[in-house]
Amino acid sequence: MRKHYINVLKSFFHDKLFYARESLGISQEEMAHRLAMAARTYVDLDHGKTSCSALTLARFLIYVCADPVAFLEELRDAFEAADNKAA
Repeated sequence: MRKHYINVLKSFFHDKLFYARESLGISQEEMAHRLAMAARTYVDLDHGKTSCSALTLARFLIYVCADPVAFLEELRDAFEAADNKAA
């Protein structure tokens, strides 16, 4: 079950991360800096190859996300939709 939620988070975060970077008009290197990670690590995250860590999620919510509450509400909805689909 845990893997299921990790996959939902990975997909959801990838979409939000890409949209946020494009909206801000910043490079992958600048986003990596904001998230306190290596550029190569960010590229994998940006392409949806890896999932985010708790630290990356926290830094995204604090330093990048315009509306953290809305982000978390949408993530909850994504988890619930995945639960309903699995049921």
